[in-house]
Amino acid sequence: MVETHISLSVNRLLNEDTYAIPLYQRNFAWTYDEIEQLLNDVADAFQEKRDNYYIGTLVVNEENGLFKIIDGQQRTTALNLIALALKHEFSFDRLKAVNLTFPARRKSNENIQKLFTKEKISEDDENELTRGYRHAKDALKKVIEERQLDPQPLFHYLFDNVIIFRSILPKDLDLNLYFERFNSRGEQLEAHEILKAQMIAKFGEDQETAQKFARIWDACAEFDKPVASQFKMRRKRADNFQERERIFGWHFSNYSFHNIYDDIDFYQNERRKLSDILGKKVNEKIIEEEKDCGDYTQVIDFPTFLLHVLAIWEGKDTSEVQLDDKKLLALFDIKNKNKTWIIEFSEFLLKIKHIFDNYIVRNSNIDSSSRNKDEWFLQKGTYYEYQPNGKAKEHYIVEEHFTNNTFSDSEINKTIILLQSMFAVTFTANRDSRWLYEILQFLYKHIEELNQAEFASQFKDFLEKMAVRYAEERMFTEDKSIKKYGAIPVYAFNFVDYVLWKNRAELEKEYKDINFDHFKFAYRRSIEHWYPQNPNGHDGESQLPAEFLHSFGNLCIITDSQNSRFGNSYPEAKLEQWEREGIFYRQSLKLQMMAEITSKKNRWDIGEIQFMEKEVERYVHDFCDS
Repeated sequence: MVETHISLSVNRLLNEDTYAIPLYQRNFAWTYDEIEQLLNDVADAFQEKRDNYYIGTLVVNEENGLFKIIDGQQRTTALNLIALALKHEFSFDRLKAVNLTFPARRKSNENIQKLFTKEKISEDDENELTRGYRHAKDALKKVIEERQLDPQPLFHYLFDNVIIFRSILPKDLDLNLYFERFNSRGEQLEAHEILKAQMIAKFGEDQETAQKFARIWDACAEFDKPVASQFKMRRKRADNFQERERIFGWHFSNYSFHNIYDDIDFYQNERRKLSDILGKKVNEKIIEEEKDCGDYTQVIDFPTFLLHVLAIWEGKDTSEVQLDDKKLLALFDIKNKNKTWIIEFSEFLLKIKHIFDNYIVRNSNIDSSSRNKDEWFLQKGTYYEYQPNGKAKEHYIVEEHFTNNTFSDSEINKTIILLQSMFAVTFTANRDSRWLYEILQFLYKHIEELNQAEFASQFKDFLEKMAVRYAEERMFTEDKSIKKYGAIPVYAFNFVDYVLWKNRAELEKEYKDINFDHFKFAYRRSIEHWYPQNPNGHDGESQLPAEFLHSFGNLCIITDSQNSRFGNSYPEAKLEQWEREGIFYRQSLKLQMMAEITSKKNRWDIGEIQFMEKEVERYVHDFCDS
């Protein structure tokens, strides 16, 4: 008899029983980020030497020995893809067969079996599973490299000590009713919401202070909006200053807050329960829609930001910072904090969020009049005053726009954007954002200088020195040569692109087809060989010696989707495809240079690889030594 509720190791999950993804389930939708997060969670548990690590529940419906997955299919599919990547890319083979089926999706069924047997999948047959496989491969490499882990013990821990709880629904259960209840139930409170509740409880009967605290917290928690926009501002020049001006100062350039609770309005006529304060944002009714805030994504999420703020508050060194949001409540330890601490921390939180909004890059989600989709930008709010309809007798109307560069020197502003976005696209996981902690800590230490004209250059110099230090720690061998395939991290490619951009005045004379000025960093994660390891028609053997094939001069970084299209084509064929599809200008600068050399010489061989490696090493060492 099959047990209704059982704890399964990953090994048992993948090698016992058979699971099916019903037609009504959506396709596999996890991206690289979700897979990396799962692997980082497992690595945390492994390094902390936990006996077991539970990763959630798998809800199934059993029919004739086949388990149809009701809830948990994304995690289950991801574990299958990780196991396949371990089998083929890391020589760790504990997967006996693929026990996951897609009864209503022929291509998915075929692809997952081909991934198991390592049968070639044509470009036309690529789908979410093949992309997921590459994500799993890349995420495994990154987690191992970044954490410097011994792979084999980690992989055994994943199979033997990572546990999923499987629950079989009763056979007489009305599935339609189950789905109705399943889909309509409320979401559990997140850790940062519980933290907010714990803090508010410290105010007791002091509802006025509790409300003001809630307004500060909610303004910061609206993470993809400038925090200043969450407080009222005057609408006419003749009016008295409102909250926003009182807190953030003229043109909202004040960062040294003092006693800001005195500057926040208390809405006494709104008699609200504590539960209302927790459940609905206090400032929802009083904030008008702001102009030009834009639709953008921050480089981290709010819980991780809270951990950054706490670490700065406590004066932690970068090596001491904990960025695991699962430890949020424990790290704050509110039971041992008093009301005064809560007030002072909330003021500090608002201060750091205001600095964060104005000095940390963001990524645009949409095309707009001021920026393009996926564009990195660094802008802050400022006043605009005008007379409506040009009528001189009317009052000047005041608006805030968020389209001015943070730094008036456009060249420095662009340089700082490139440096920060270089870190952002490299260290994508929230827990890998110690680079951001260093930057926020630097900005906080120079809080009195942020508005000074010379600070822009000082900030740029700090970021470049930080970039060099990261490079020296990651991309060189003991003899100062650049590492080869298998040991080279993604950061090396991004750092090289920045160095090449810095030397664009010289390089654009030789590489006339490359628009260096238009370069921007993007989420390129796949390290590939420009001259392929297994050229078309030569499976299993390359026509190049390994020392050149795997050298940095032959390596490039591309997006996952581009990787699937490149396949094992020769460089000349890849270049032709690029030009046909019009994607040349969106590539890494190093790769664009490799492609232009290929185009000019109509070949890519040992000589070209050596030239590229020496060219890059020269620029990199000159930059690091300067």
